[in-house]
Amino acid sequence: MDVEENNNDYTTFDFPAIHLDDKYVIAGPEEEFEGKTKINFISQGAFGTGLHETTQDILKLILNELDLKDKTVLDIGTGSGILSIAASIAGAKSIVAVDIRDVEDEVMLNASLNNLTNIEAVVGNILDDTELVKESFDWIFINIGGEETKMFMEYIKSHLKEGGNLLVSGLVEWSFDEVKNNVESYGFKLISKHQTNEWVTAVFR
Repeated sequence: MDVEENNNDYTTFDFPAIHLDDKYVIAGPEEEFEGKTKINFISQGAFGTGLHETTQDILKLILNELDLKDKTVLDIGTGSGILSIAASIAGAKSIVAVDIRDVEDEVMLNASLNNLTNIEAVVGNILDDTELVKESFDWIFINIGGEETKMFMEYIKSHLKEGGNLLVSGLVEWSFDEVKNNVESYGFKLISKHQTNEWVTAVFR
């Protein structure tokens, strides 16, 4: 990708506008699209630009199908913060966006580009430091892979409110059943499964 410096002294990576569906498009602040709701986004290199099938599938669910109105959300492995931004746009009350890498500036930049003020960025290893995130949530998102999902399941169960929902993505079809069985062993039930090419996204309750 081409790298350019913009006037605000942060490094950005050029990427094409992403038309998620007939309602939403992800694009830079300077671009305009008639008839669509634009999610303003500047990539600084963190995971989650919307180019990948998993990110697009999970964004469509968040924006169009899930009931996030007035709900609290934990976004594990937030990367660029694009899922947290979508959750806020979809009506979530508050979102905690967590990553082990220092992506706070990128998350908060993209939140501000969309005039969103209910996203809190947390940097650190939440598995090792239990003080980083202590509250429980209505929804937990995790889009970092099957093995990573299994590693976080004890944490997820202890931080999800009773009756809460888990949105998992970044899964490949050949290991989905293994991950599904692991998630269900913690008392979850598969609600829906969505697939694009070999990539699978699932909602559990």
